[in-house]
Amino acid sequence: MRRPGRYLSAILISALPGLPSLALDETPLDDIAPPPKPEESPGDIRPAPRPEAAETNPEQPQPAPDDTTDSTSAPAAPTAKPETPATPVGPPIHSQLRESDFDYSACLLQLTLLGADYSEEAPVLDPDQRDCGIDRPVLLRRPLPGIEIPGGALMRCDLARDLAHWLRDFVLPAAALLPDRPRLAALEPGSTYQCRATVGTTGENLSEHAFGNAFDIAAFRFEDGSRIEIKPRQDSGDLQEAFQRAIRGAACLHFTTVLGPGSNAAHDDHLHVDIKARRGGYRLCQ
Repeated sequence: MRRPGRYLSAILISALPGLPSLALDETPLDDIAPPPKPEESPGDIRPAPRPEAAETNPEQPQPAPDDTTDSTSAPAAPTAKPETPATPVGPPIHSQLRESDFDYSACLLQLTLLGADYSEEAPVLDPDQRDCGIDRPVLLRRPLPGIEIPGGALMRCDLARDLAHWLRDFVLPAAALLPDRPRLAALEPGSTYQCRATVGTTGENLSEHAFGNAFDIAAFRFEDGSRIEIKPRQDSGDLQEAFQRAIRGAACLHFTTVLGPGSNAAHDDHLHVDIKARRGGYRLCQ
């Protein structure tokens, strides 16, 4: 059924004077098909809305994988944590042995009164071992008048003083009991100051030589040209054995360590004396 209002506009137009009659298409509007919609271009396509979860918690972009990484290889090991810094060490050993001004001056005075020939030297340090060294060294050329150390020996003043007292109080009287009473003229040195580990250890302990606390005697030389070298003399039964035993035993009254032939193989050819400080005043005499 056609609706009357559909033709109202056509009747009005045809009734207007001066206008030619228009051939109007009487096709009902309901029968007119709507024009086809243009095809949508890809650019008009909108992406589907993101899920609400994605809007409230958007994912952060992930870095692109490294092309050099083998995807079949095992996962990388966790990064190692930085090592905890070592406990700060204290002052080097040679600094801990540094004498006070008063003690050092008193020691030098005693050396002077004993007639020693010595000189004060610049501090001795070792670039490769922080603990080695002598803060206030002396170069001892003659511990007593007339008794030479060829080339001199670098040591701490306390060791030089104890060496001079031992020679005066025990070695000279013992030498006076030898045949023809030869006069002691020189100490032939072995090791003096030397930055090294204690003999017989794996290196964890430094020798007293490393601090100027030790002196090795290889032989006693007399004014007549004779010598008594330090060597094993077990039960030889002569005065040279008696002399070596006497001065070695008396050395423990002045030094805290005395090692010689029989104590170990390293000391079979010299007498080692040092002033290492030990708890309770303990002394090692072998």
